[in-house]
Amino acid sequence: MTNKTVLIKNILVIDPRSSFNRQRIDLGIVEGKISINIPLDAETEIDGSNLAVSPGLFDFQVSGGEPGHEEKETVSTLAAAALNGGVTGLQLMPNLVPATDNRGSVEYLKSLASRTPVTMIPAGALSVNLEGKDMAELADMFSGGARGFTDDKKSIKNPVLLHLALQYAKISGGLILTHAEESAMRLGGKINEGLMSVQIGMIGAPSISEEIGLMRNLALAEYHQAEIHILGISSKKSVSLIREAKAKGIKVTCSVYAHQLYFSDEALAGFDSNLKVWPPLRSELDRQALIEGVQDGTIDVISSDHRPETIENKAVEFGFASDGISGIETLFSAARTAMFDNTELETLIQCMAISPRELLGVQVPVVEHQQTADLFFYNPDEEFTFSKEQLRSKSKNSPFIGKTLKGKIYGVSTNSGCTISDI
Repeated sequence: MTNKTVLIKNILVIDPRSSFNRQRIDLGIVEGKISINIPLDAETEIDGSNLAVSPGLFDFQVSGGEPGHEEKETVSTLAAAALNGGVTGLQLMPNLVPATDNRGSVEYLKSLASRTPVTMIPAGALSVNLEGKDMAELADMFSGGARGFTDDKKSIKNPVLLHLALQYAKISGGLILTHAEESAMRLGGKINEGLMSVQIGMIGAPSISEEIGLMRNLALAEYHQAEIHILGISSKKSVSLIREAKAKGIKVTCSVYAHQLYFSDEALAGFDSNLKVWPPLRSELDRQALIEGVQDGTIDVISSDHRPETIENKAVEFGFASDGISGIETLFSAARTAMFDNTELETLIQCMAISPRELLGVQVPVVEHQQTADLFFYNPDEEFTFSKEQLRSKSKNSPFIGKTLKGKIYGVSTNSGCTISDI
């Protein structure tokens, strides 16, 4: 990072909240603030005619490793990976050891993150130790800095717990984030139930397991007139259910993972364990419905669901591999590639930079004069081949290695300075 004065000439602004959106400007960065179309005696001057600038991305659902699983990821390696993907802020899931289920653990993670250039907001556990039994101290964690409360991928089996949490959050503050699933309906499946599961001879998990859980969660949110966010929907029916719920006035928002937009279960023919995720990759019809959901605003957020894993947990038979991909570094490029032909860049920036921050009630960067320079720089149309060597995460479990992606990222600007690689 460098704190030198930087001038990027003739760069394209992509920011739906900016008065300069879709305009080319001379962008200066002086002591962490934005300068627009003002002559500068810059120490570094860059030709930005092939670049675009947008608010730094915010990854809504990220798993780390510290404390408890430093062999997978540390706070410093997570920060490096985030910046490599244009991500300047993120929400850290509470699935650590110990779980982030009290104010002390929230403040400890904030202290660790303060040593990095990336804004990391710890999510508090919804239940004590993520066990789904007793509600954690939501108000205390909110006071400590948590803004979302979730048991991450553990579905809330006890409806009374969610019933109470939705009421409590209306008073204490914060947003309830749930993984929608009736887990008993997985039926032992490791991949999506459908034609592909039959063809490759694996037990399939039906999408109705997600949809039943979603209907219950929507009913509770409607009953309490409470805000709820559904993490990582994956099926066509789920998109329809949320679209209908929003039309009824239910206060629901939802997210989708970038890899669910890019891959369908057809990619599993090669048994690549890096594609073993939960919820599982669904059919091509589901994938197209997810894309449509982003386009029409049914889906509010695109996140990476970054889940670093060691090679020992991935280089095994598919059915025994751990779920998850190292995805924060390909968040933007994977979504851009999946939706290249029919989605405006503003929609992607809304879903990956603006809406995630708005949902958590944190400041949203904007490309305007004298605003904080929380930005990322990229060529939205440039193709590149993603390689293992490009990964900055401590774990290398990415199914995008070797894939040709669109939307090459060239750098970021944070409170620690601005860096842009060679153009």
